[in-house]
Amino acid sequence: MAGRWTNEYGSVVELTVEGHTVSGTFTAGGLGKPTAGPLTGWVSGDIVAFSVRWPLATHSLTSWVGQVVDEGGAPALKTMWHLIIDIPDVDEKAALWATVHTGADTFR
Repeated sequence: MAGRWTNEYGSVVELTVEGHTVSGTFTAGGLGKPTAGPLTGWVSGDIVAFSVRWPLATHSLTSWVGQVVDEGGAPALKTMWHLIIDIPDVDEKAALWATVHTGADTFR
């Protein structure tokens, strides 16, 4: 699990594992200027969950959960993610759930 993983969009996650704790950095690619944030999470066997706090100006967090699988003799980290973007309190009643985005990534 530890090491450098790159997804299909050019984003890079660098994971350090100590026991069941994960730390590192996630650098989002494919969106123009790269954006990086610290990550923290947990591992258990070949499954992982981690969250990234993006730079404060973006007011957003993303969490991934996934599992390392064998893909043609090479490891692949298959994940699902949720991104939430903070919105002003006055807009929450009408737009809260529109600020949550979901997707999938495969890291190799």
